[in-house]
Amino acid sequence: MRGPVALLLGVVLSAAAPRPTPTPASPAGEGPTPAAAEVVATPRPDDKTLVAALDVAQGDGKERVSLYRDGTLALARSYEGVRTLKKKLLSPEEVDLVERVCGEALTVETSEFRADVLGKGEPRTFRVEVGRRGDEPRAFVFDELAAVPLALGRARGALEGLLERFDEKAVSQEELWDPERVKSGDVLVRRGDERLFRVVRDDTFVRSVELLEVERSLERLVVLREELPKLFKSPYAEPQR
Repeated sequence: MRGPVALLLGVVLSAAAPRPTPTPASPAGEGPTPAAAEVVATPRPDDKTLVAALDVAQGDGKERVSLYRDGTLALARSYEGVRTLKKKLLSPEEVDLVERVCGEALTVETSEFRADVLGKGEPRTFRVEVGRRGDEPRAFVFDELAAVPLALGRARGALEGLLERFDEKAVSQEELWDPERVKSGDVLVRRGDERLFRVVRDDTFVRSVELLEVERSLERLVVLREELPKLFKSPYAEPQR
C-alpha cells in the first residue's frame, strides 16, 4: 500500500546555554582524540521522545512514519502480517520544522473527524500523533475524505512529506535544479505521479514552503526549500544548476 505523499519545527535553543569547551588541538601528525571523535559522531542529544507520527490504514495494509527528537525517522509497513522497518536520520533543522508545524495541531479541540459519505469500499483512515513535552502524545483520527482544521491538515502534510524520504527512486544530478526562485503562487509537478501543487506559503524564517494539491486540494505538504528538487520537477524552462 502506498501512503499519501510529500513536507515539514520549534525547539529554540536558549541564548544563555553554556558554550562548549573547545577541544585542545591534537599534536601535529596525530588524529583526533577519542573525545573529539565522539562529539562529531553525536551532534544531537539522545532524545528518543516522539515529535509526531502518522498512521495510515486501509484493509490489510498499514504504515506508520514517526519522527523522534534525536532525528530518527522510522517507517514501519505491515501487510497481511508481514512487517518491514526502515530508518533514516534528519537534521536538527528538519526536526524543528516538523515539530513546529505539527505542534500547531495541538490547538485543535476535536480529536476525531469522520466524512458523512464515503461510498463503497473501505476508506483509508489516518491517525496523527503529536508529542507534547512532559505529557503523553495527543492523537487525532480522521477518514480520508473528512474535512479537518487547517492546523491538522498541515500536520498531516508535513508527515506525509516525510514518506518521500523512503522513496527509492534516485534523482540524477542533471534533474536537480535551484529552488531559490520558487515563490508563492508557483505550480510544481511532483515526481512520480505528475500531480500539480501550488505554493501557498513561503516561510523564509525556516526556509520551508507549503504546497496545496491543485486538482483536489486534499494534500497539503510542508517541505524544506532545499528538498524541493528531489520531490518536484523544475518549474523553469531550463534547469537551474
